[in-house]
Amino acid sequence: MTGRKRPILYLYLLLRNRWFLVKALLVVMIPTVLVTFLMTNKYTVSTVIMPPEEESPPGVTVAGLGLAEFAGYFSGGMGFALPLMTTMSDVYEEMLNSRSLVDRVIMTTAFIDSMDLADEYRSNREIGMYWARKKFRERYDVSSTPSGFLKVRFTFRDPDYAVKVSQAVVATLDSINDYINVDRLRQARVFLEQRLTLAASNLEETTRAIKAFEEKYNLIAPEEELQGYIATLADLKARYITLITEIAAMRRGINGSPGPTILYKEREAEQLRTVIDMLEKGEPAPGYEDMMPDLNMKEISDVALEYARLKVDHEMLLQVVSVLKVSLYEAIAAEARQQTRIRVLDPPKHPGWKSKPKKLFIWLEVFLLAFVGLFGYLLARENISRMRYENPSQWEPWDKLIRDIRREVFFWKKKDY
Repeated sequence: MTGRKRPILYLYLLLRNRWFLVKALLVVMIPTVLVTFLMTNKYTVSTVIMPPEEESPPGVTVAGLGLAEFAGYFSGGMGFALPLMTTMSDVYEEMLNSRSLVDRVIMTTAFIDSMDLADEYRSNREIGMYWARKKFRERYDVSSTPSGFLKVRFTFRDPDYAVKVSQAVVATLDSINDYINVDRLRQARVFLEQRLTLAASNLEETTRAIKAFEEKYNLIAPEEELQGYIATLADLKARYITLITEIAAMRRGINGSPGPTILYKEREAEQLRTVIDMLEKGEPAPGYEDMMPDLNMKEISDVALEYARLKVDHEMLLQVVSVLKVSLYEAIAAEARQQTRIRVLDPPKHPGWKSKPKKLFIWLEVFLLAFVGLFGYLLARENISRMRYENPSQWEPWDKLIRDIRREVFFWKKKDY
């Protein structure tokens, strides 16, 4: 059989068995059509969520950090540093797929009752929740769009209930996100309160020490040539305090997670501490010669130098306490302020039309499968008939094998009786 004759033979085979094909296809398609009309319509409600963007609100800084960092708005507002190649969409997708969110939505939307799992839940709560969670995930889907948005789909036979579940998903996500943010804000406030208490206590001690020193030595102000030394050393100490505060914030998880950055900052703090110690001893510090006034430390009396050191600590603590107070007020205000950080681009609404079943696609698929199967049957039957009449010697082994198989089948059937 050549390649040109083969399509013609196929067409001839189909036309010759046309009524067989029509009857067989009707036998297959009529029940299929009836079944599709009996299938329950399902509706898919889609919700598009915008993940929170990075925030950098204006405000004072403490330890080189803005209030946003202290409040936990780091890498998009979650209060932690994100791994490499991870976006906020990935973080919120994990939250939407988390068992905590799914369980809370199940319990707040009567999903167990809608799936007729109430008896199983009452008899065994863990097993009931397992089946409810499994059925929920079969109807629930979360994905990220190419532009970084989050798309949540929920499919159910009742569109109004699907809308209710989608709204519960958004509300639960917002609740979890709000809990994380409020907890970070509370940690920031407590951290600032602790630092302010410590700084205020040190300021009081320094103030008493300066007053006692002035009364003892009858001093009112440091010598004029020491003013530059005091300003320079106070600035260096303030920078050192900011680094120490930032390192403490990192270690407590307020400003991201500890990593290579903290090692760099610790090394920088150690170098700065070394410079401060050298300057307090009156030794020249490498790299800071231009910041020091033209002083001969040997010509300055020990009393004046000690008084200058007290003034350095006092001036530095005044600045730190002032900044910490303002930052604490802002942290308290941020903690008290209610913010909804979840933005919904497309809120859940009635889809307007069913998503399942797609009857036309089902009919086409069943028709094509039935047609291909029937055509294969006709082709096989035609080849067998041709072999039986044209090559009896080749067909004889097959005929014997078929008789043996029938004998075995009938044998087992008789044995069952």
